[in-house]
Amino acid sequence: MSLKIIIALLQRHDLFADLDPVRLEVLAFTAEQPEFEPGQTLFEAGEPAEDAYLIVEGEAVMLAHVGAEARSGEKRALRLDRGDLIGETALFQGGVRRSTVKAATHLQTLRISRSVFERLMEEFPEMAGAVARALSRRLEAAGREIAGLSRDMDQKNKTDGRAG
Repeated sequence: MSLKIIIALLQRHDLFADLDPVRLEVLAFTAEQPEFEPGQTLFEAGEPAEDAYLIVEGEAVMLAHVGAEARSGEKRALRLDRGDLIGETALFQGGVRRSTVKAATHLQTLRISRSVFERLMEEFPEMAGAVARALSRRLEAAGREIAGLSRDMDQKNKTDGRAG
């Protein structure tokens, strides 16, 4: 896998966009680069979430489990392709996978483990600062979205109240 391609794909994500390309090279060198054949599973719902995957080449399918029981609930499929970052929450906290991801075609990935990610954050404080700023922007955007939904619901409730 080309290092230039991996760095370019990482830079597309807000978590990594503000990082120095040299730090991204370090990340690429320290991460694993597993490949999967069609039908192979990257991870399954219910497994411990300990790493994230960047799709470098190929396509995958994410089966999101919906319902009270992760394994018996309704499943929804989402197509994933080059440049998608899967399971990034695992870089920040433990827990279990809420979805199953399988390779749809021959798949080249970059697997970033939480332990490697945390070690890089400790060794390169500027990297930790850039990631913290990206997460802050995400929280701000989520807050704006929630406020907008709340306004929409208030408006709908007012409209429904007048109609009855």
